[in-house]
Amino acid sequence: MQNSQGEILQSLQPGANLREVLIAGGCAVRSSCGGQARCGQCQVRVAESGAIPYTFSERARLSGAQLAAGIRLACQLNALMDLHVEVMQPLAQMSWRALREDECSRSAWSFAPRAHTVRYGVAIDVGTTQVRLALWDLVAGVRINACSGLNPQGSYGADVLTRLMEADRAEACARALGKLIRDRIADALANMSSQSSIALSAVGEVQIVGNTAMLSLLAGLNYRMLLDPENWTRRIACQPEQTTFLRAAWGVSEAANIRLVTPLGGFVGSDLLAGVIATGLIRQPAGALLIDFGTNSEMALWDGQTLHVTATAGGPAFEGGGISCGMPAEDGAIYRIDQTGGEIKLHVLGDLAPRGLCGSALVDAAAYLLRTGQLDKVGRFTDKTSGGWVLSEGVVLKRGDIDVLQRAKAAIGAGVQWLCQQAGLETGDLTQVYACGAFGQLLTVENAQQIGLLPQTAMVHLEGNTALGGCEALLISDLAEAELAAVLAVSRIYNLAEDVGFESLFVENLYLQAIP
Repeated sequence: MQNSQGEILQSLQPGANLREVLIAGGCAVRSSCGGQARCGQCQVRVAESGAIPYTFSERARLSGAQLAAGIRLACQLNALMDLHVEVMQPLAQMSWRALREDECSRSAWSFAPRAHTVRYGVAIDVGTTQVRLALWDLVAGVRINACSGLNPQGSYGADVLTRLMEADRAEACARALGKLIRDRIADALANMSSQSSIALSAVGEVQIVGNTAMLSLLAGLNYRMLLDPENWTRRIACQPEQTTFLRAAWGVSEAANIRLVTPLGGFVGSDLLAGVIATGLIRQPAGALLIDFGTNSEMALWDGQTLHVTATAGGPAFEGGGISCGMPAEDGAIYRIDQTGGEIKLHVLGDLAPRGLCGSALVDAAAYLLRTGQLDKVGRFTDKTSGGWVLSEGVVLKRGDIDVLQRAKAAIGAGVQWLCQQAGLETGDLTQVYACGAFGQLLTVENAQQIGLLPQTAMVHLEGNTALGGCEALLISDLAEAELAAVLAVSRIYNLAEDVGFESLFVENLYLQAIP
């Protein structure tokens, strides 16, 4: 309940965990570790802090100045009295942003449309961080509008594993996670319906792609199977037998066909399959590589006969997670750092004052510091007294942030080398690299190649959201369906966790240098 001062009043049971109370009350608190005090993001200022002893984890994660100011970690507090709480780093408001034309893939129009019996359809890409939707006039073959917004499940954890563990911990958490994403999609559909003056009851076709965890939580189906490594390379059913509950939640036609496109495996989702369709990867010459960057980065390498597919857990660094000054690619985020002569220029989304930096700027920062000798290839600042690199007031890149980036980029570099080995190729044999996702779209290619995030020898295409583009193609065209069948027929999925050779490659790729 909100009072006249804009404060939210939330009742709680004595001893209740403050993080869980805030989430249940709809407060958008950041959390990447599922309440394990590892990420340090669920910071709150508590007026009554002096009466509550600090935990060891709080003293390890918070500075002396923060502790003195009453800053606490919500996950470490059990409320034994009335508390006055201010969330210090709330998630961005759950608004929807219209996608620009250059952010939408044109791949859908490369497939001849089928003859549709329903007028309107929707394509949905459910990502760990972002959710994207596109509304189509299927008869006219025209995209009406498209939008993007944050996945509200972020309060339960930045990565899929943390969310799955939360769902496994309690049935109520699993239901809450599913309801969050279903309600989020309902809100987007209502917005698009209002903007376009199209009744949702006229929507007769819905196609949904996403990583396997997101689809299973959306459907409330088989999510526990994803915690068992035995299922990581197996196809997991995410399609509910009955979709009545989805039709009712979204207000679409009572006869609407709602399809959750079956993922390739437990850790390789249908978002990657959609990306392969959108880029025409298996129609390219041998040596074509697709990387869909994210917390769980999926990649596919075409050798002319077989599509070699895997995923590597780079962590949330590409989306600004786990970085002391990091944030998603939203308004206020530094997304690019240019050096012109001796001057540094910061490019900020929304043309606002910088609040932090997102993944693409993190890559630019590391490359700049490396070029100018302020950082060595091991990732250490050459000035031993440096407390970090100050980009702007309150935005300071620290040694620990570089370490997080190194681990993320090492996972990608090692994955690329490992896939090449399976295909009998050298990294020098790569002819095309498709860098996909919002992170991929904002990359400065030369900087990414310099630190070893992308191969140097190939032509690099910054493709943006190919998952939504491929989903749109499946929405409108039988030819895209045929392409999906062809992709599935030639795909071979690998679990990197089962190969000791990957660990050696990972260690080699920790250095800030080009991929060997």
